[in-house]
Amino acid sequence: MSAVLGFLYLTLLGVALTNLIWMRRPRDRAAPQFEVMIPARNEAHNLADLLPPLVGQGVRVTVFDDESTDGTGELAAKHGAHVITASEPLPPGWTGKNRACHQLSLRATSEWTVFLDADTKPTDEFASVLAGSLEITPSNVSCVTGFPRMLPGRGLEPLYLGWVPWILLATNPFGLVQRTGRGHNRFTNGQFAAWRTTYLHELKPYETLRGEVLEDVKIGRLLAKLGQPVSVLQLSPSLSVRMYDTLQQALHGMSKNSGQIAGSTFGSLLLAGLFVFIGVGWMLGGSLSLPLYGVLVASKLVTDRIVRYPVYTAPFIPITCLSAAATILRSVWLKRSGRIEWKGRTYS
Repeated sequence: MSAVLGFLYLTLLGVALTNLIWMRRPRDRAAPQFEVMIPARNEAHNLADLLPPLVGQGVRVTVFDDESTDGTGELAAKHGAHVITASEPLPPGWTGKNRACHQLSLRATSEWTVFLDADTKPTDEFASVLAGSLEITPSNVSCVTGFPRMLPGRGLEPLYLGWVPWILLATNPFGLVQRTGRGHNRFTNGQFAAWRTTYLHELKPYETLRGEVLEDVKIGRLLAKLGQPVSVLQLSPSLSVRMYDTLQQALHGMSKNSGQIAGSTFGSLLLAGLFVFIGVGWMLGGSLSLPLYGVLVASKLVTDRIVRYPVYTAPFIPITCLSAAATILRSVWLKRSGRIEWKGRTYS
């Protein structure tokens, strides 16, 4: 058992380290040759931070106001964005974000189209740094995604949500795939995705996956199926995101799609079990329990450094893993009972 646990924890640490070392870091600067698209439903409180750094750098920004009731469209226009409003209620079979992103993509005309979630916050250098990265992106890459800095919420929220960047960056060798050109990460991050506009128009990913709540992961899998590589950037110096402010918000938000990561109910149950095993398995290591726990914490520290997450959360990773397992099980239950809710809508 100690050997199995040792291999598992060292693999998590090894993958995390390859991402820290080899994931692309935007450094070059250039004039922006892209436009930014933002799907927004009741996001007035976030757009005030998101829009000024983009518009101030001369970036064309288009916001899809998805039936908001808080003045999202008016605020976006005030800050210099072009605003599209929904012409009809959400059609059956669509999720709100996919409808918004598809409508936005139809209006894209620049060389690159960048989708940003409304809760992201760019620095004043974001546009020029991203433009430099897109300028040197290999011609065979039509989609670029990345990991922003994760800003913590209040109270216990950081202890809970830390499993999200950790499981992604300690199990998926983004840097190694990018360095070797072999394999596919089967992943995009919906918080940030940049598309070559010609390919975006050709593929129509948001229309193709119109009913998917976990659209970003499904887009990554679609690109893998088509043999289209994805470039992954470490964006923490120039882009940040606060996904949720409180523990309650985080649990509600992650419950909407975490049960769909594995693709089936059985797969989700296995994933939840894996989280439990990783979180408490080190206790079965006998005399090696503390070293095994140390390696597990080290893997969390490495991924926390990539996304600049609070390091004080790392020693609590057993609790974080158990919380992840519980969230996945809750998500499965909500899906099977037809109670997946997000942004005031229920998806059966």
